[in-house]
Amino acid sequence: MEQLKELVHTAKELYRTGLVRGTSGNVSIRDPENPDRMWITPSAIPYDEITTEDLVQVDLESGTPVRGSRKPSSETPMHSAIYRLRSDVRAVVHTHSTYATMFACAGEEIPTVHYLIAEIGDRVPVADYAVYGSEELARNAVEALKSAGANGALLKNHGVITVGENLSSAYVRAEIIETVAQLAFGAKLIGRCETLSPEQLEETRKKFVSYFAVSKR
Repeated sequence: MEQLKELVHTAKELYRTGLVRGTSGNVSIRDPENPDRMWITPSAIPYDEITTEDLVQVDLESGTPVRGSRKPSSETPMHSAIYRLRSDVRAVVHTHSTYATMFACAGEEIPTVHYLIAEIGDRVPVADYAVYGSEELARNAVEALKSAGANGALLKNHGVITVGENLSSAYVRAEIIETVAQLAFGAKLIGRCETLSPEQLEETRKKFVSYFAVSKR
């Protein structure tokens, strides 16, 4: 299945670009042939070693592995909960990217200092802390995305979660959150953190319809 090759490629790109370190983070897609299942990266296998044979198919309702011999990612509950909540989501990316995670550790939303954040929403919400891999974390992540109507969120004292209509859009959104987090961090150091209004972000979103058209095909 071509989508599984893309899933492995995206996982390796996350590692190559530094959005994840070691075996942290995870990636999944909704099964294109069965929307009640997903394919997710395995637990505790280095990204540079992952192949399509290591991917695991999981039932979204029960969280039970259906195909694959590996143990699915510890964050399977969070991915499953997001797919159950939003039928429009076809891919989920979870990272521990450095600057965004610094904001998550501070329990602070990333200021809207750059127009790119419009691709995420009017803000990047912070989900309440819960231990990794837990059903509580899954509920908190889902609630944060839902309450803000956002395509991404920070997980307090943990990392970042983004969603998309395909792998490309979910990956791009993870990059955007990290980029804007870096800019916001720098602006705070300079001592002047100017933010964009919801109206300015909406104006940008209208232009994004064509700007991101290629990555969302």
